[in-house]
Amino acid sequence: MMIATRPPSSASRRVAGSFRDPSGYVFQRGTGVYRAIDGDCHHVLDRLSTTGTLGRLMTERRIVPTWFVEDPDLRAELASENPGYCQFLGHRPVEPITYPCEWTVSMLADAAIHTLRLQLCLLEADCSLKDASAYNVQFVAGRPTFIDLASIERPRRKDLWHALGQFHRMFTFPLLLCRHRAWDLRSYFLAAPGGRSPEEVARAGGRLGRWRPSWLLDVTLPCLFGRWASRRGNLDSLPSQAPSQQDPRAQQWNLRRLRSKLRRLADGYRPRGVWATYSADCHYDQAAEEAKKAMVREFLTAGRPDRVVDLGSNSGDYSYLAAECGARVVAVDGDHDALDLLYRRLRREPAAVSPMVVDVTSPTPGLGFRNAEHLGFFDRVRGDCVLALALVHHLIVQGNLSPAAVRDLLFDLTEQDVVVEFVPPSDPMFRRLLMGRTERFGDLRLAAFRRVFEERFSVLREADIPQSRRTLLFLRKRM
Repeated sequence: MMIATRPPSSASRRVAGSFRDPSGYVFQRGTGVYRAIDGDCHHVLDRLSTTGTLGRLMTERRIVPTWFVEDPDLRAELASENPGYCQFLGHRPVEPITYPCEWTVSMLADAAIHTLRLQLCLLEADCSLKDASAYNVQFVAGRPTFIDLASIERPRRKDLWHALGQFHRMFTFPLLLCRHRAWDLRSYFLAAPGGRSPEEVARAGGRLGRWRPSWLLDVTLPCLFGRWASRRGNLDSLPSQAPSQQDPRAQQWNLRRLRSKLRRLADGYRPRGVWATYSADCHYDQAAEEAKKAMVREFLTAGRPDRVVDLGSNSGDYSYLAAECGARVVAVDGDHDALDLLYRRLRREPAAVSPMVVDVTSPTPGLGFRNAEHLGFFDRVRGDCVLALALVHHLIVQGNLSPAAVRDLLFDLTEQDVVVEFVPPSDPMFRRLLMGRTERFGDLRLAAFRRVFEERFSVLREADIPQSRRTLLFLRKRM
């Protein structure tokens, strides 16, 4: 499925399918996602296809698998729904769709570098990206993939990238703020889905911070130039076909500079969140952990779910376990740094795992036009099996959820099965969460917890975890 980021340009109109969103994008599950394109867009993409550029980009997994719709019956059907269009593209669906507010610093940096590399490649083919939105990149099995081929065009001039301002708003500025001002991507993008202006970022940098070398060229000087230009009016008086404007070397130099800068910003970020070291610090005996993994692996191997949602995934040990069992996994955790460690691991050890920084007690809402342009978390994420391991006590203590509320949350996220780890109040990690709190949760007992879940689930199996006070419940959803 595709998620809208803005109203369609003149080059592309999203074709109606099972559902059309307010901006015209198609949501179509199954064989493909289709979009109508105008003649100019078709000519550019056809030329890139003929020269082998598109095929190479798909082979290298830089862009989503795409094809021209040739079937006459399908073309006639699509044309009838989209008067004035006769050319169409098909794309392989991407699932799950994630948004920049759900990414980690390393993910945003990789999406930025992916966009820069694509722009450099297109320049060699006399083309360019007219959009540089972070929403045009999705992560497939932990790797960035560009999805908006209709934003490829023949540029009017090659010395400048007209999408550079948008690129800074969507990539450079949030990375600077995360690295030097401890901002988080959720705060940056939820309040301003299109990014923030250089003036806003300069104010956030402070009087001295804005003169940092890393801010000077991409934040401070554009602010100063913008103020000067606003007083002078339109300064673009050069002819559009001047020879200097058709030389891409200045743009290429700037793109490579940005690529190095953003990599340094991301590499300089040091994960140090409270739960980033949980796997090493938890109070599990090693034998208990191995026994727990063996039971979860046995359940997943027997059920062979196609999609698994690993809630509270932390740094991803059980996400990798589920992927090894053949599932496509969505790893969800509210701790940014834990998921950044998971994503860095995915770079080294690729797997069918999609990280999402989401607090399930306050998940990403529907955003954009009428709150339907970007779908909310619960409209995009669902699994055949949900893992809720070492999570429920966090939801009860820190999220102030009742066991019944936790049950309903898991019921909504799964199509069939749930694996829940019950952690009693006597557990060391539970007691750690209670520090400074007056609640004791003495009435939270396994029998009562089980009865609450049995109202909406059948208990397939119940097993104590050796060398611990914890219990695994293997549940099946009652239809």
